[in-house]
Amino acid sequence: MKRAGLILLLAGCATQEREARTFSIPIEVAGLPTGSEFVPVTCFIDFTAVLERLKVAGAVDERSLRLYAGNAEIPFQFSASPQARPKERKLLPGTSPAVSLSAEYAAGETPAGVRVAGVLTWLARGPRYRLSFKVAPEGRLVQVPFPPQNLRAFDAQGRATPVRHFPRMQIRPQWPLDGKVDLYDGRQLVTTYHTGPTQGQAAPPLRRPFFYPVAGPDGIPLTEFGKPHDPTGSHAHHYSLWIAHGSVSGKDFWSERGGMIVHEQFELQEDGPVFGRIVQKTRWVHGETEALRERRTLTLYGGPEAFRVLDVDLELSAAGAAPVTLGKSSFGFLAARVAQSMTPFDGGGEILNARGDRSEHGAHLKRAEWIDQSGPISPGLWGGVAILDHPSNPNHPTGWHCRDDGWAGASLNLDGPSTIEPGRPLKLRYRVVLHRGNAVQGEIARRFEEYASQPAVTLP
Repeated sequence: MKRAGLILLLAGCATQEREARTFSIPIEVAGLPTGSEFVPVTCFIDFTAVLERLKVAGAVDERSLRLYAGNAEIPFQFSASPQARPKERKLLPGTSPAVSLSAEYAAGETPAGVRVAGVLTWLARGPRYRLSFKVAPEGRLVQVPFPPQNLRAFDAQGRATPVRHFPRMQIRPQWPLDGKVDLYDGRQLVTTYHTGPTQGQAAPPLRRPFFYPVAGPDGIPLTEFGKPHDPTGSHAHHYSLWIAHGSVSGKDFWSERGGMIVHEQFELQEDGPVFGRIVQKTRWVHGETEALRERRTLTLYGGPEAFRVLDVDLELSAAGAAPVTLGKSSFGFLAARVAQSMTPFDGGGEILNARGDRSEHGAHLKRAEWIDQSGPISPGLWGGVAILDHPSNPNHPTGWHCRDDGWAGASLNLDGPSTIEPGRPLKLRYRVVLHRGNAVQGEIARRFEEYASQPAVTLP
């Protein structure tokens, strides 16, 4: 996730309207690229600490939060910090013990051991913001019976505080159905995430998780599963938009003859007005040998009309006590195969990287900050898929394997092997931009500048 620099002014700056018990906090973002359109920023806020500083009893109602840029209210997402389950189930007088909640508190009460805190996320386009919030004046606060065990406010008539911004980005269903979940932007299906094989599954037809199909901002699929003109299935391992590697401790995790990336669990699924997020745990298994444990975070943002953004953050750890060697290979980790109509061979499309190298002749096995594949997706309409390599990744700018038959992938180990030591996971960050037009029209260079920006964090 992108983290921009934040000046979070907490001390002595909250203002209170005594009757409404409303407070506000100014927030400043420093170091944004000029004319930013898409920079997700985050900051951690402990509202319980704020109220303690102000000597105010009670707890903040999460759904009362409002974020303003000037006088305009803007969407945001608040991801609450996990709470410990109460050791004793406290209920208010008159509440039936048959209710499912974990605990409840009077609105003016400060719940012992419960902190209203979490991460605020929004798309920053300027330096100054104001966050307002309320302390519930009446009714009750309920601690929900599921993670993160946070609080929900109900008024004196038992009505829950309404949601301010509808969760535009949604993941459905919550439990994978037939090994897949769908990611929506409003009413439009953006992509389906196939979770991959499960442990013990006999002869699984699919050997790794992947996205397919993947739609651009016009709702038209931009990726393909498998290679065109391939009657023997020699490239059946091209799973649309996928993660794999050609050499993990000498084992192949790229081809259909290689190892499997096994779905273990969804650690998190989060809907919201700014993003939808899946955190998945996987195991990289070859035969009876487990090579890697992986935690992947997949975040689909709701952004401007002309493009969509999918962030892929990987954390790969040695499964045992021995180091894991990623061998020299041009295959791995993140790759995309585009729709046949977009390929240079079949559709007259193009491949372009950040250095201006074009097509397989110019861009294959070259290093660059990003690579883009674009081409016709409908009569008179052009679209593209760009993969951006984050500057924090080892060997940045990465090398790229690309072919004019319609695929490109980041090659972390293009020039040589690397090692994952036990207890020191490899962390990789990539951004996928689904856009209209070609790389120039889609302003991929600008998207990379936004992705790479790391303004300094300053606290007063």
